[in-house]
Amino acid sequence: MKDMTKVKKPSLGLSLVPFICLVCFMLIGVVGLESEPQIPLIAACIVTALIGKYLGYSWDEMEQSMIDSNAMTMQANFIIMIVGCLIGVWMSGGVVPGMIYYGLQLFTPSMFLFLLPIICAVVSVSTGSAWSTAGTMGTAAMGIGAGLGIPPAITAGAVVSGASFGDKMSPLSDSTNLAAGIAGVNVFDHIKHMLYTTLPSFLIAIALFGIIGQGYKGTTVDTAQINGILSTLEANFNITPLIFIPPIAVILMIIFKVPAVPGMIGGTAIGIIFAFAQGTGASKILYNLFYGFEIATGNEMVDTLLNRGGLLEMMETISLVMCAMAFGGLIKKIGCLDNILEVILKHCHTRGSIILSNVVACIAMNFMAADQYMAIVIPGQMYGPVYEKLNLHPKNLSRVLEDAGTLTSGLVPWSTCGGVYKTTLGVTAFQYGRFHFLGFITPIVSALYGFLGIALAPLNKDKPIVKDLRKEAVDEA
Repeated sequence: MKDMTKVKKPSLGLSLVPFICLVCFMLIGVVGLESEPQIPLIAACIVTALIGKYLGYSWDEMEQSMIDSNAMTMQANFIIMIVGCLIGVWMSGGVVPGMIYYGLQLFTPSMFLFLLPIICAVVSVSTGSAWSTAGTMGTAAMGIGAGLGIPPAITAGAVVSGASFGDKMSPLSDSTNLAAGIAGVNVFDHIKHMLYTTLPSFLIAIALFGIIGQGYKGTTVDTAQINGILSTLEANFNITPLIFIPPIAVILMIIFKVPAVPGMIGGTAIGIIFAFAQGTGASKILYNLFYGFEIATGNEMVDTLLNRGGLLEMMETISLVMCAMAFGGLIKKIGCLDNILEVILKHCHTRGSIILSNVVACIAMNFMAADQYMAIVIPGQMYGPVYEKLNLHPKNLSRVLEDAGTLTSGLVPWSTCGGVYKTTLGVTAFQYGRFHFLGFITPIVSALYGFLGIALAPLNKDKPIVKDLRKEAVDEA
């Protein structure tokens, strides 16, 4: 057993060094050199391990901490892999193309801004990707908005709000599965619990877009791009209302609390049946399951939207999760997280203030690390034990991680999300940020729920949720 007398406790300044290095490596690598974040994360792990050696930890101990940390997300990684398979066969089976086809027909000239976030949400739920939605539906919407005389920043804000909401509500989303995995909750329970904060926020957002849109209702919409997408989908898939069977089946599995892994496998199995119905051969289905769906329709927008999925595509996400969890395990092992949390809890000891500090930590991580995954992983590991002390169910934590971590990533111009949206929509986060209503309404709602005690699930139903940790400690004494 390790002699803890030989291990030094890091000072607060030393505890911050791994985070400072992470920020520097991310800014240089991801923002400056436009590389993937895995290598900067590994570099940050090396710095953290060197600090750990200085403090007296052995490599074996630190290596075990990285392994233990990654074990927390193994179920999420399994689900992410299955989701890749599911997307591949839902594409080839016409399920996702059909949902997009019916969603696009909701557009009307007078309701463009009101319906745009809703349709983007439908597409994003179908694909599990806000980025793909922005790169396809968002691109088309920017052209339509320009024809209506709507400022690009407003149209982009509507796209990002809708795409982000759909992504969070989709069991196909990698970040949604990651947040559930970090907190240790069923992904379907996580999604249902998110509805309490994200749905009211989304309704407020679309109401605001509806009000703004009234100033442009007299203009005619150029629907050429939409009609081009519709005709392409009709030419390449047999689209009927039956395509709603797979998503309805997944919704029913959520309602009846089927575990996530068998639930996703069930959705994949139904997708395989639909792929056969579309005339896809067995060998091609196996290809789609592993490599993803591929099609060349001649319509670049449709190809960009549909050419995705497969187990292999998800391995990049899983490698990022593994690197992030390794960093998280290291900083927790050598005492950096405990030091920082100790400082936070000196000032934040009530239920509301702790949840608010969790919200702030997620947002700060987005600005510092420039990546939504880090905004999920680090605060998730930091606040897990605190929520347990408050008798708060882990799904409260996973919800806050999404409300403040994932949804605010698009507000950071130098983040991965901000970069993708700038590339696909042609508008920077500095410009569309004030119209990304969902991104700043949801964290406020999430923090208010903490102070007011609204929609908070207890860990132990036989005990009340703790309102003040200091008072609880006095009572126990």
